[in-house]
Amino acid sequence: MTMDLSMQNEFETWVETGQPPLEEQPILGIAALMTTAAFVDPVAQVPIFDAIAAATLASNDSAQRAAEITEALPWVKTGKPRIALPRPLWDGFWNIVQAPPLLTDGELDLTLQVVALGDLYDDRMLDCCEEALLEFDGVHDLIAQPEVRLTTADLEKYPTDTLATELLTMLNSNGYDIEVIDADNVVLPGDYPAQNRTNRRILQLHDIWHLVGGYGFTGPGEVAISGFQMAQFGQNYSTRFLATVATKFSNHTPMVMDMFLSVTFDGWRHGRATRQLIAVPWHERIADPISKIRTDMGIHPIDSNAMRMMDALMPAA
Repeated sequence: MTMDLSMQNEFETWVETGQPPLEEQPILGIAALMTTAAFVDPVAQVPIFDAIAAATLASNDSAQRAAEITEALPWVKTGKPRIALPRPLWDGFWNIVQAPPLLTDGELDLTLQVVALGDLYDDRMLDCCEEALLEFDGVHDLIAQPEVRLTTADLEKYPTDTLATELLTMLNSNGYDIEVIDADNVVLPGDYPAQNRTNRRILQLHDIWHLVGGYGFTGPGEVAISGFQMAQFGQNYSTRFLATVATKFSNHTPMVMDMFLSVTFDGWRHGRATRQLIAVPWHERIADPISKIRTDMGIHPIDSNAMRMMDALMPAA
């Protein structure tokens, strides 16, 4: 099933005005609100995701969810002045959404497609993304630090129970690289220190956070850690990934949308409850066991029934 052009046009209006019909379209409406956070109003992403997280945790009833979200975000009922997104951005979004969701194979392809949507941002969106990142104290701390990049060689010759060895083993066993995307290719022209620094930084930290945070290297694990990363430092890539995949599920497999939302917002709540980790000097901790890092930093691994259930439903690789 794919949305026809009329439904796509309606969805675009909901997103651009921040006014999805949550009672009439409870599944697609939540996806639209997430898409507003991703592409229209990144500065409002924290209250938007907090509102959805609270409402979906409190009730399965669509009317109750709509009421709770509207109470937290009154403008959902009244709408905002419409902000029209660039047509190429919408076209790129729909190209991804209309293809069936893939959470077992093709994850790198999906990642690269979602990353490429950022190339279609206009100056307004880039400015909004920068402002959203600067809402986080950890981002300010990161910008003030000298940049340090780990290499694969830096992970070698450590004892077996260390973060370095566990990370290297995972990378080698999956054929991954410590930077799946070249960090020098994510630099934006212009004065965007928060985006440029965090974009490069998370390429180094994503797999480290997988291990330290207890996120599996599976489709559901990637969904959950996207919620975690977004909560940790306002990363727009995570917001747009979650919004795009939420719209995919709403479009193709709405019956699993609640499970997807549970996985997403379990990661979000975990990220909100964990100290900001973006500016931690991780290169100084690679010789430590993960258990020690968790104890020292007060990090509890994620405990998500929804993630375990979704993992169990995924076909074996």
